Amino acid sequence: MDSLLKNTQKKASFFIISMVMWEFFSFYGLKSILILYLTSQLHLSDATAYEIFGNFAALVFVTPMIGGWLADRYCGYRYAAALGCILIILGHITLAVFTYNIYIGLSLLTMGIGFFKSNAICLISSCYPDDSVGTSSAFSWYYVSGNLGSMISQIICPYLVEKISWHAGFMAAAIGMVLGLIMLILSKPYFRWERDSVKMRRWHQFSFLKKAIGSVSVILLLLALTYYTLYYNWVGSLLLFTGVVAAAMLISIYRKTDPIHKKSLIMIGVLTVFAAAYWIFNNQGANSVPLFILRYVNRDLFGFIVPTGMFQALNPASILIFGTIMAVVWRWLGQRNIRPQSESKLSIALLFLMIGFFIIAYGAKLANTHGSISLLFPLFGLLIIGCAEIFVDPVLLAAISDIAPPNTEGQLVAIYYLIIGAFANYLAIVVAKWTIDPMTNKATALTYNSAYLQIAYIASALFGLLLLRVIFRKRT
Repeated sequence: MDSLLKNTQKKASFFIISMVMWEFFSFYGLKSILILYLTSQLHLSDATAYEIFGNFAALVFVTPMIGGWLADRYCGYRYAAALGCILIILGHITLAVFTYNIYIGLSLLTMGIGFFKSNAICLISSCYPDDSVGTSSAFSWYYVSGNLGSMISQIICPYLVEKISWHAGFMAAAIGMVLGLIMLILSKPYFRWERDSVKMRRWHQFSFLKKAIGSVSVILLLLALTYYTLYYNWVGSLLLFTGVVAAAMLISIYRKTDPIHKKSLIMIGVLTVFAAAYWIFNNQGANSVPLFILRYVNRDLFGFIVPTGMFQALNPASILIFGTIMAVVWRWLGQRNIRPQSESKLSIALLFLMIGFFIIAYGAKLANTHGSISLLFPLFGLLIIGCAEIFVDPVLLAAISDIAPPNTEGQLVAIYYLIIGAFANYLAIVVAKWTIDPMTNKATALTYNSAYLQIAYIASALFGLLLLRVIFRKRT
């Protein structure tokens, strides 16, 4: 391949990956302060806050299907990603300025992420046409930059909220997305090899006025649908519908494939259920755990009061550090022909999840007696839970890639993300409500202890089941 073209591709991927990093900064910065904003600033009950947070988090995994479909059929990845950036920026600004109706801001963010997420990934893929090595390297940097962006934002945004104002926290997230949009604009000259499809050429033939009218009409329609879905709590019904569609797709794939791949599909399905369980419980780190920290943890660290939302930075930090260590470990094992099965790796994730929640539950038990506890309990608990993620998504996605029947990998990955993203975030609402006393409708140290013990016990049971599967497989 021409060295000049390779250099151009590297520059193009640099700008797109930088854009993605700033989108992670924007989204996870918001996520680190949202549940606290709903309860502390808007004075909503825990149950209502969990529902709003969970519905929003679930819906952002559904809307990328719409954004991706519109980009494929009409406007292209770049235009759709740019629209996404603009909507995300407007969403953050709306949350910062118009506090009387949070659903407007969340709807803008939901649709913005819908236009951005899948199309940004497609832009990364398009940086290296017919170069699988380059694509693989780019996605490795995508994962690293995303976690780096989310870690930085989960330090900055909570700090600004506690030291300045809520508006400053939301505006910092908006500025992050502005920088992402600038990266997208700067990338344009480096996509010299891009060739428009027939549909894209038709789109470019439209006048600016027609493009503007069409885009605004579609956005307003989708925003209205998103707004009412969030406002009237229709997310569960929407997920039921998408679940039926996903099940029909799976049945169709299963029927058309050969017996060997049928067995593989069953294995992927079983492992996905375990992965979904991990994510349902892991998501407590962004909804119920921050409220526990706010109310029962002494956050004084040598005179510095650690902002509550800043604890969420432990997750991406643990992934970056522990992920680097595990990459070396996997390579070392591979050189010795030791390749742990997917079930073995996933069982490690459940073991870490169990330990992490046992630590937090014990802290809650002490809080019930002493009133407040050391920040070391949530610190170590969340670090261990964050490390577990290394053994979930990368493992399951690799398994899908290895054993998926021909021409089905894209569909299976989409269904996987629907389950561990949309469904897991929605079901996390139910788990978060375990922390609320049904008699008083309030959370106490005792209810937090009970909820996190339940999670630890369920994780223990799931770990035991997978361990039995691993042992049984070795004997047969």
